Amino acid sequence: MKYVTVFIVLAAILMLSALSGCSQNSAAREMEERNKALMKRIHREVSNGNLEIFDEVLAPDYVRHCQAMPPGLQEIHGTETFKAFVADFVNAVSNCKDEIDFIIADSNMVAYVTTTTGVQTGSMGDLPPSNKEFMLKNIVIQRIENGKVAETWISWDNVAMLTQLGFFPPVESEEP
Repeated sequence: MKYVTVFIVLAAILMLSALSGCSQNSAAREMEERNKALMKRIHREVSNGNLEIFDEVLAPDYVRHCQAMPPGLQEIHGTETFKAFVADFVNAVSNCKDEIDFIIADSNMVAYVTTTTGVQTGSMGDLPPSNKEFMLKNIVIQRIENGKVAETWISWDNVAMLTQLGFFPPVESEEP
């Protein structure tokens, strides 16, 4: 009888720990799904021209990292600076579409690939309007903190984009 009691207690402990693990896994999955839904919502809102969404979804100390940008834009700090950056891009690109191709989440991190298309009809930094279409693949990783985007890492093939817009290879100067 003593062994049966020990067996029942051990079985109960194992069941409780298994159920506890399931609830933790379930909670983690729910958080990951919320985070993926947040990314989809942001892309949908921005595609509809609502840049004010960033006031709601970005952490106050938000940081964006992107090595493909000129030195002054490789790190963008703060909601207002980021909104101005996105507004400049959207104003320079007509018919801009940015769609998430696939998305995965792990804990508070969300990673996804997007396809951005449009026509560069306005200046992008020191690049004049080319009036050419482009298609760009982006790899994005977002860190979510308290339901808001705290940090972004983004990467794309800058040479491919510049080539599509006609800015690469650079035109050789005719000066001696």
